[in-house]
Amino acid sequence: MLNRIGLLLPRSTDYPSMGYDILDGLQCNLKLAGNETIRFFTENIGFGEDNALNYAKAEKLLLQDNAEILIAYCNSSNAESLYPLAGALNKPFIILDAGMQLPQAEPSAYCYHISLQGVHACHIAGYMAGTGNRKVLMATSFYDGGYRGPWSYDRGLSEAGGSVCGNYVSGYKLAEFTIDPYIGLLHQSAAASVAACFSSYLAELFFKALHEKNSEATPLPFYCSPFMAEEQMLAKCDFPGGDFHAVVPWAFSVKNKEQEKFVDCIQTEKNKKANIFHLLGWEAGIIAAEAIQHESPSLEGFSYDSPRGNVVIHPATHYTYAPLYKGRIIGDKNGKCMFNVQETIPSDAAMHTVIMNDKQGAMVSGWRNNYLCI
Repeated sequence: MLNRIGLLLPRSTDYPSMGYDILDGLQCNLKLAGNETIRFFTENIGFGEDNALNYAKAEKLLLQDNAEILIAYCNSSNAESLYPLAGALNKPFIILDAGMQLPQAEPSAYCYHISLQGVHACHIAGYMAGTGNRKVLMATSFYDGGYRGPWSYDRGLSEAGGSVCGNYVSGYKLAEFTIDPYIGLLHQSAAASVAACFSSYLAELFFKALHEKNSEATPLPFYCSPFMAEEQMLAKCDFPGGDFHAVVPWAFSVKNKEQEKFVDCIQTEKNKKANIFHLLGWEAGIIAAEAIQHESPSLEGFSYDSPRGNVVIHPATHYTYAPLYKGRIIGDKNGKCMFNVQETIPSDAAMHTVIMNDKQGAMVSGWRNNYLCI
């Protein structure tokens, strides 16, 4: 019986508790399921950009600490460098993936990704932004521009008959951050909507700047990336007014029995409000328990109930797909931002396949660090 789990956990400046929250979610789920004898071995992989370090730390967990399953928070590209190790040792790997990159390698028989479907959510938000053949102003952070969110926006809005009429890319230094070029594009272009792709501290800076400029900066509807609507971050931001839409993988306000169990467990066991990183650990616990029970690396087609709804490991891609949630960023009673769920987008295996196989034809570049690890 499996009783030793190794974890490669990231460091994040903006979300310093990320790795701890992932571990908390994992432990809470396994304890609730009666798996209380499992030992956990952790290694810190920094921002995750050093694949040689990731490999060495994974090898140490598997060979020295005798971990029988490995859980890692990684982008798809960083995870793929670990595939040969999983195959060589015949050990199951569970990859926790924000879903803001697309796979480049063929799936490994031993590796499975719990994905937050960031690219998929951006595709839907892009379609919403472009509906009605609208001209769309693309606004992205210096950081988020290095992932596949803006590209997926363009794919979605093009499908809806829209087109990009201007591009604003923010700086990344706090003292030099300005939205003046964005304001200029609002005046100069014929934009009818804004596709906004920001996360972490750059999302905070963008909301702050919009709030300071007030109605001058928010005359058009915004269609935001999923991590621009991340609730820990939103709670810090003053609502700038205007109309903000987003598609997210999960929200605290989602209502179902698994959500109630999840939220109560994190609060009772860890004295914390559940967040998206707890969710990743929680789902890793479900899949780890399945591997424990069947003592087999094969999880293709496995489905489970999660706080975000029913989740399926696609048999061809080895990535999960699940419902997504459409809603709005609004102001709360204190004038801060909050996310209000308005509609569930059912999971769709065919659309998952389309998104995962919709690769860019030309050579691409991008950040090597794991998404949200800066």
